[in-house]
Amino acid sequence: MKFIKQEIRLSVENVDPPTSFKKHRHGSLLPNTIRALIVGPSGCGKTNLIFTLLTHINGIRFHNVYIYSKTLDQPKYKMLSDILSDTDVGLFKFYENEQVIEPEKALPNSVFVFDDIISENQKIARTYFSRGRHNLIDVCYLAQSYSKVPKQLLRDNANFIVLFKQDETNLKHVYNEHCSGDMTYFELKIFCTSCWRKGRFEFIVINKDCERDNGRYRHGFDTFVVI
Repeated sequence: MKFIKQEIRLSVENVDPPTSFKKHRHGSLLPNTIRALIVGPSGCGKTNLIFTLLTHINGIRFHNVYIYSKTLDQPKYKMLSDILSDTDVGLFKFYENEQVIEPEKALPNSVFVFDDIISENQKIARTYFSRGRHNLIDVCYLAQSYSKVPKQLLRDNANFIVLFKQDETNLKHVYNEHCSGDMTYFELKIFCTSCWRKGRFEFIVINKDCERDNGRYRHGFDTFVVI
């Protein structure tokens, strides 16, 4: 394979206008714009992880929270509602797909949580993954199985992937879509199993906004893995 640079140049420059936020819009361990998939079996700690991201000083920073879930009566969501009731943060809940507003109608600087809606129409979730960032809306999608999350606009657009223990089928999907240029599949399995075997609630993170050996692969949020 040979690469031949031409004398006539046509370079593409970044013409995006400067953003209104500083270097770290959220905690420094998170992307400035979050399109997260949080995947793991029932009872592994997905809702607990979301609660942490929304309440920890180094987590997601927001002015409003939107949650679409069939299980809004979970204790952690009630606890979150109690915490936010004493603040200026708005909390908006949706039980039905038809109730969910389009991203253009959501308030800016918000986070939208889709929790266990894999059996519902995925059109509205796709719109948030593809258009939410233009209105500074971060989105987190919780599911039990990675392979059952729609690939188009959801898996393809995700930049922050949190994986609790997955089976071989799901892990192969993750490797093919996010890791094949960085490591072998065997290396991914070693990385994942060495983390997951430490306990039921352990998880790995793939932050696609980071370089391979500088935060892209992690055990938990804050232990970086060098391939």
